[in-house]
Amino acid sequence: MLSFILLVITGFVVGTINGMAGGASLISFPILLALGLNPVTATVTNAVGITSANLFAVRASDQSAKKLIRAFKYHIILASIFACIGAMLLLALPSRVFEGVVPYLLLGATLSILIPAKAREGMRNTVAEFMATAASGFYCGYFGPGQGVMVIALLSRDKNRDPKTINAVKNVITGITSVISNIIYIFSGRVHWLFAAGLFIGSSFGGTLGGKWANKMPPIFYKSLVFAVGIIASVWLFVRN
Repeated sequence: MLSFILLVITGFVVGTINGMAGGASLISFPILLALGLNPVTATVTNAVGITSANLFAVRASDQSAKKLIRAFKYHIILASIFACIGAMLLLALPSRVFEGVVPYLLLGATLSILIPAKAREGMRNTVAEFMATAASGFYCGYFGPGQGVMVIALLSRDKNRDPKTINAVKNVITGITSVISNIIYIFSGRVHWLFAAGLFIGSSFGGTLGGKWANKMPPIFYKSLVFAVGIIASVWLFVRN
């Protein structure tokens, strides 16, 4: 019972931060490991448990989910396809393989926030953005925590997108790709359902709160929060490995 309550509280914290920025699911991942789950079970349980954060954040924001889905449908399709591939590899390969790669992926995505955004147009930039979106989808299925940071980083490269829109699109992309990869996780039989339920309940409320706060957040605070969460999560992973 105490473990369940701990995960509800953890889910609320993770959901609030993910609703505003992203990357906070690395807070819940080590807690699941500490509660005795192996890395793969912790990964799939974490993914299923915190999915509600992004979905409820979209609902709480002032952005139309249907409009965003139409505008970024190709991003979502690409990310979803590669999320399936990543999820299948996660379940097929030894856990030590993805544990060794994740710190570098997350750190790279976090540091890219520091690169000044420039408005870019043309086919070359579009192709590069689609490739990055596909990579973020694969990351979602293969590990998950930090995908929000990656999506924000790639969308922020276009100055024509304001922070509120970027955050809403991030929640749509990560929410949909997470649901799709979670279907594969569920049928794997490796989800710890009690722990996932605790995270789900907490992250649902946290995501709603985070989605509302994101609409009022100054851009500098928004980027600072993303960067701080990403750096802390990256350092934790490097130390752990």
